[in-house]
Amino acid sequence: STRKESSAASDVYKRQERIQKNFVVRVFSLSFCAGIVYTRRCVKDADQKYKRKNLENKNTRGVNMRKSWKWALCLGVVSLLLLGGCGKEKTEPVDLVLVTDGSEVASDAVYQSAWNGLAQYGDESGLKYEASVPAGRTTEDYENTIKEAAQKGASVIVCAGTSMSRAVYDAQRDWKDVRFLLLEAEPVNESGRSRLRGNTESLEIDASEAGYLAGYAAVQAGYTHLGYIGQKNEENGTKYGTGYALGAEAAAADLGLGENSITLDYTYRKSSSVSPSYLEKIKSWYGESGQILFSDGASYQNVLGAAASAAGGALIANGGVEEYANAVLKVRLDYGTAVYNALKEMKQKDFEGGKIVTRGVTDQEISLEWNQDAVPSFTEDQYRALCAKFSAEDFSIPDGDALSSPDQYKLSCVSVQKVK
Repeated sequence: STRKESSAASDVYKRQERIQKNFVVRVFSLSFCAGIVYTRRCVKDADQKYKRKNLENKNTRGVNMRKSWKWALCLGVVSLLLLGGCGKEKTEPVDLVLVTDGSEVASDAVYQSAWNGLAQYGDESGLKYEASVPAGRTTEDYENTIKEAAQKGASVIVCAGTSMSRAVYDAQRDWKDVRFLLLEAEPVNESGRSRLRGNTESLEIDASEAGYLAGYAAVQAGYTHLGYIGQKNEENGTKYGTGYALGAEAAAADLGLGENSITLDYTYRKSSSVSPSYLEKIKSWYGESGQILFSDGASYQNVLGAAASAAGGALIANGGVEEYANAVLKVRLDYGTAVYNALKEMKQKDFEGGKIVTRGVTDQEISLEWNQDAVPSFTEDQYRALCAKFSAEDFSIPDGDALSSPDQYKLSCVSVQKVK
């Protein structure tokens, strides 16, 4: 609340400052014009005197004109200097900048969480910080916004998502004194070649671990017919799905359930956009014995939430700022803590970039929340035991796609089925 009030007060001050500047500009513009009019009148008077006196004093006109032009020149120079000084918008230096992909910070869960971490570090360190929203959603728009942040003196610029990859690829070369933190992506050029320079760090939160938490908790809570929807062309789409399947398998084994005791239906979509009819399709899945649904957190999660509420089914929410009535479980990805910890390292003189950093459950940057009334069989003790698994030396989640190739992952309790 204090930050919002401070921002509002700053906006009012800036508007008043612009009004004052515009007033000064107008006053001196009028002064300049008055000087020109005065000069022209003096010249005209001099010509008339010249004609009347019939060259009695040959220097009269020259003297008057020289005096007039001196006054005009003085007025012009002063006006131009004041116009130049008033016309420029003063920019205060800033140290930490979050550059979005054109989205407002409050409308996007990743940006809101990242902003919280950046603001926390800025407040604790006494550093100035701000969020910059590009005018458009093109690479050129992103590059221009990054350039503006660098010219303001930013020492660290935080970006997120694959849409920012191209812009950061060039910016890390053009602004070597600036350090870049890119969330959930790597810098790539036009041909798709990736490169992390020494002033750049790529930070990822392990989607497979988040999926594992969701799958394990769902089965422990008593659900036996699971569903998953993700994007095939997004790496996290398959990571969430793989973790989800392996987590469900582990929970079933721990509960002593038999072979094929858990059904997992999945769909891979080509994009995050869905038609209005997709709501009916999800409702139909719930009506055909589907119990609980999980997704990669794309924009269609809103449709899934509406379908779950309408059909009386359960949902595992994946991040997001929205609250869903039927979300009995919720996976939280804490980009705020991840950004905060990353900034602490990046502000050190001996910072070494050029690497990908992966955070997860053991870093307390992935967590699980649940409605105890809706899933009374999943307890706090079970959750602590689940999180402890990730610290075990022999624990790992293999890469790949367990949903498309379940046989390669030795799934026995979980029966995976692809649905259209």
